[in-house]
Amino acid sequence: MGKRIKLNVKEKGVLLFEGIGTFLLFQVINVVLISSIGKNDFLSNLQVNFQIIMSDRIWIIGLILLLNLFLTYLIVISTYHQMELNQIKLVLHKTATDNLTKPVKIKVNSSLQSIIISFNLLISNMDRRAEEQRQSEESKDELISNVSHDIRTPLTSVIGYLGLIESKNYNDLGQILKYTHIAYKKSLEMQNLVNSLFEYANVQHATSRLSMTRFDMAQMLDQLSADFELEANKRGMEILVNSKPEKIIMEGDTEKLGRVFNNLIMNALKYGKGATHIWLTAEKKETEVVVTVANNGKPIPEDSLKHVFDRFYRVEDSRSKKTGGTGLGLAIAQSMVQLHGGTIAVTSNEEKTSFISHFPISES
Repeated sequence: MGKRIKLNVKEKGVLLFEGIGTFLLFQVINVVLISSIGKNDFLSNLQVNFQIIMSDRIWIIGLILLLNLFLTYLIVISTYHQMELNQIKLVLHKTATDNLTKPVKIKVNSSLQSIIISFNLLISNMDRRAEEQRQSEESKDELISNVSHDIRTPLTSVIGYLGLIESKNYNDLGQILKYTHIAYKKSLEMQNLVNSLFEYANVQHATSRLSMTRFDMAQMLDQLSADFELEANKRGMEILVNSKPEKIIMEGDTEKLGRVFNNLIMNALKYGKGATHIWLTAEKKETEVVVTVANNGKPIPEDSLKHVFDRFYRVEDSRSKKTGGTGLGLAIAQSMVQLHGGTIAVTSNEEKTSFISHFPISES
């Protein structure tokens, strides 16, 4: 809570003088009033025996003194609170000139303490926003660094091979075609990265909107299985779909959700080394739909599991580059799931690697 504000010698003197002076002033007023009462005949007009009253005067005087003390206390406290307020102004001004870096730790009366609490809340919010801004700047710097790194390699190859053609450093048409083919493939890598970046930036944007429709999740998984069947057969894999119940009607942006599971299936095809099966399962529960994309390939190392949704993170750099990965697929999938109010997590062991998505639903 902090220490209570301490008064300086001058302020203590002012309070003492005001307290004594106020009390003495009340006594003077009392004497004048009592003298006036003794000379006035209004009591006789009210048929009150003045002698009886005067015989009990000690009690009257006691009550008057207590009233005087109470009124003096109220006046002194009011002055003390004003002094506290003046000191609060000085403390807040000093804190403000220090760039609002630390909370104010002082204790005052309850009516003024709310000002301190509100001011500290303001400082806390400003610190939090400053930290968020700092993290945002670091994130931007990291993004620029990663993009520059990932574009530099294919761009160097494109410039290099086109440079060989430009300088006529080739033997025949076959060599020219070889150079242009490599440059073309590297250009496609850059295009893939740029497209992924635009998609990631769009889904991260605060104004990103969902086009919600009612659809059958089980039917979506069946369609995805058919779309990837040929690619899976080429890699010696089989895609199996299971849904409980057979129809799962829910609301969502089918285009974005399709991209989520597209990315997860592609991830299983590219990096599920040694896998023979990919399982697409959906289960409707009371408040959510759980969708799992799993494969029985090589497990993800334990120390990599917490990073798989990070931008540009690759479990194995050489393998990712060989397969043309941008390191953004899972980050995009996570962002799209979160746009739907859901969560996505990954588990991996010798038996299965599973990406599990939870989508909240409401009964209509």
